Amino acid sequence: MTSVFYTVDTELSPALHQRGVSPLENLQSSVLGIASDGEWGIRYQIERLNAHGLRGVFFVEALCAYLGDGDIVKRIIEPVLQNGHEVQLHLHTEWLNWVKVDPVEGRRGDNIFDFSVDDQRRLLELGLEALVRAGAPRPTAFRAGNYGANNDTLRALHGLSVRYDTSYNEAFLAGDCRIECAEPLYQPSLLDGVIEVPITSFEDYPGHTRPLQLTAASAAELSWVIDDSVSKRRPSVVIVSHSFELLNRKRGRANRLLVRRFDDLCAALQHRRAIAPTAHFASFDVPDRHSAPGSEEPIRSTKARTAMRMLEQAVGNLLYEVV
Repeated sequence: MTSVFYTVDTELSPALHQRGVSPLENLQSSVLGIASDGEWGIRYQIERLNAHGLRGVFFVEALCAYLGDGDIVKRIIEPVLQNGHEVQLHLHTEWLNWVKVDPVEGRRGDNIFDFSVDDQRRLLELGLEALVRAGAPRPTAFRAGNYGANNDTLRALHGLSVRYDTSYNEAFLAGDCRIECAEPLYQPSLLDGVIEVPITSFEDYPGHTRPLQLTAASAAELSWVIDDSVSKRRPSVVIVSHSFELLNRKRGRANRLLVRRFDDLCAALQHRRAIAPTAHFASFDVPDRHSAPGSEEPIRSTKARTAMRMLEQAVGNLLYEVV
C-alpha cells in the first residue's frame, strides 16, 4: 500500500517581518491566508481535507516562536491539532536575525546546512521545545526551510531521536538541498541514522525534474503520479504545499486555478483512500522493500501531459497573477 503525505509548510514570512509587519498581521496573511476575497490558508485547507476524510501533515516553522510573541506558534498549531491533523517541525534559519534568544552565538546562514552539526542540533532543539511548549506532541519528522538540509542535519536529528526527515528534494539538489547519497532517492531510505522520506518528483521533460508540489504540478499530474506509485508499489508519495499556497504571489487574493487544483486533489485522494491513504508520520511504518520493478527509477511523464500543464499555468498566471 502507498501512503500519501499531504504536507503543508506552515510559516510566517521573513520578508514581511523585515518590512515591519507585526507577527499577528504576518500570521493572518502567511498562515491563515486572509485576502480580499476570503480566507485561503490552513483553516481553509483543513476544512477541505476534513470534508474529504483526509489527513494532512503541517510542518510548522518554530523559530518564529522566539520573536517575542509567545503565543504565535500556539495560534498556528491549534486549528491543526483540533481537527485531527499532524504537527511536525520546520525551521527557517533566516529568523535568527530577529529572535530574542541566540543559541548559536551570532552565527548566521540562510539554510540550516550553513551551520555545524552542533549548531544544527541546538537549533533543532530550540524548535522542538517551541512546538511542545505550544501544545504539540513531540515531533517525529522534520523538513528544512528551502529544503536546505545536509547530512549533518540528519545526524543531528538522529541524536535528538527524530525518526524522519523529508527535506530531500531531487529538483533542488543543484541548489539548497545538500543531502548526499550514493543514488537518487525515490523511496524512504535509512540515511545517517534517520529515515529519509523523499519529496516525490517526476521528470516532466528529458533531463528536468519537477517536485510534486501543488503550484508546480497539474491535477492530472498529481493523480497520475499517485496512480503510478500505487502500480509500482512505492511506499510513499510526498506532496508539498504551503500555508499561503492558494494565494496569488502578491497574496492579495486567491489564485482560483490553484484552489480548484487543491479541491480536485482532495477528491482524487478520497477516491483512492483504499489503495493510497493519506498518512501521518507518527503512525508511518516503513515497509520492507517489496516494490515492483521500476520503482527505483524516476517517474517520467509525457509531452502531452506536460504541455497541458504549461498551458494551464499560463492561463492561471494571466487570470490571477498579472493583475
